[in-house]
Amino acid sequence: MFKRKLPFVERDVLREVLPYLKRTLNLVDVEILSCEEALEHVGAGEAGYSRLIVESSEPGSPAFEFRNV
Repeated sequence: MFKRKLPFVERDVLREVLPYLKRTLNLVDVEILSCEEALEHVGAGEAGYSRLIVESSEPGSPAFEFRNV
């Protein structure tokens, strides 16, 4: 059976490397959301959130969405 749990918290790791990501990808702002949080945005019909992308993420393989606002 596939285990969907990692021995670390991905969100914490992403927060640690956030300055590097912003600098190397030339990003102005970054939001790190859990799948549940992102699906709330999808359910509310907010522009820029894709159910397909959110549901395709899995442990060790997070999903990314880029947008200009």
